[in-house]
Amino acid sequence: MRASFVMSGVGQGLRRNVLMSIALIMITFVSLYFLAGALLTGKEIGKFRHKYEANLSVQVFVCGPPPYGQSVPCKHAFSPSEKLQLEANMKADSQLSSVKFLTSQDVYNKNKDFLGDNSDLLQASDFPSEFVITLKDIKRDYDAVSGRYERAPGVYKIQNEDEGLKTILDIFDKSRIGALAFALVVLVAAILLMAITIQVAAAQRRNETNIMRLVGASRWMTQLPFVIEAMITAVIGGVLTIPALWFSKTYVLNGIFGHSVSHGVLPDLSLNDVLIASGGSALVGIALAIVTAYVTLRAYVRL
Repeated sequence: MRASFVMSGVGQGLRRNVLMSIALIMITFVSLYFLAGALLTGKEIGKFRHKYEANLSVQVFVCGPPPYGQSVPCKHAFSPSEKLQLEANMKADSQLSSVKFLTSQDVYNKNKDFLGDNSDLLQASDFPSEFVITLKDIKRDYDAVSGRYERAPGVYKIQNEDEGLKTILDIFDKSRIGALAFALVVLVAAILLMAITIQVAAAQRRNETNIMRLVGASRWMTQLPFVIEAMITAVIGGVLTIPALWFSKTYVLNGIFGHSVSHGVLPDLSLNDVLIASGGSALVGIALAIVTAYVTLRAYVRL
């Protein structure tokens, strides 16, 4: 009986302030959408880091006559005997876990899919041959290994793939921080609007709540409908983030970056990832709704 009475009060409250309830749902949805977007971006960063960090390698570019390289500004051309000596030194290096040599043609074939329509504009001679070496500890040993081989005969340049990875991760991190900052600003606006809505609703139903107190209802029982109303608006806003976040993921990741995703450069995100991010933001929204309603009723509304 009490449950039905409380829920009837919730229904009446939502109908009386339908426009304000809609506004609250929309602003809650926007804030939770950006919060879920930040969480989903964090998931993409985690997948990207897991995909590449364990397989980071160092590229030692060489120059000289084909098939060892092409015309790049080197002081010394890379000869076959020096290639064998350098490869032997690398394989005997205790700081390296693997060594692989790729000719210009190998590099071109490896990157042909990534070049897309531009692959016809380039040829194998446009790429330098390279040693691809994997370090046992790339963060600790890179400086020592780089210093040891960068002055070897025929070596043009040494590049750490971790540098490019950090650049991409920085872009993702800034996007996540921007979405999170915007979400926090809109969440504050949602909390303020929720507090105002509760105060207006409590003022409209003051006579009803006073009668309930006179017949023996506890203060918590008179406050419960307002808390449930705030929870309902947060739940609806959270549910709306699911299709919106899935659309954004499809448009950005599978649309703008579709070529990179289809070729495995960027990891894809599943529906389960979207649901987890939306669910996490919805839980935050529900918790904030409960706290906001309780604090507002206790501090600003006398029932």
